[in-house]
Amino acid sequence: MEWRLRAARPDDLEALYTLDQACFAPGIAWSKAEMLYFLRHANNFALVADGEGPGITGFAIAGTHRRRGATLGRLITIDIRADARRKGLGNALMAAVVERLRTAGATAMVLEVAVDNASAQAFYERHGFARTGRIPGYYMGKIDALAMEKAL
Repeated sequence: MEWRLRAARPDDLEALYTLDQACFAPGIAWSKAEMLYFLRHANNFALVADGEGPGITGFAIAGTHRRRGATLGRLITIDIRADARRKGLGNALMAAVVERLRTAGATAMVLEVAVDNASAQAFYERHGFARTGRIPGYYMGKIDALAMEKAL
């Protein structure tokens, strides 16, 4: 499958929201207001993959913040259309996010993932993330999240 990565544009909001709703269960998927917040936040960026077929093939949103005087990267989401999974796009998006965070001076990267999302956990572990904690009721007040981190 062929794709190209580009920066998200304001007119991508509806497509990104729709893809996120398809990728995650209600209550775990971001609301449109949350998606808009993440896309507009000054320290965040979004990368979009356009590929074969109509619409967006996948995207990632990440950003930086400060923790104990250091710049820390945070992966907010990686979403891949179902027909494009396991073809390398997630790896390409992750590599691009890591590179962008390193360029921004991030020394580590964090994320949260649902405890029942084994495939995402395995993906993150393949990319060098280690479990650093558990956040009770992170999703919908019911489903715990694993906190994961990796050094950059």
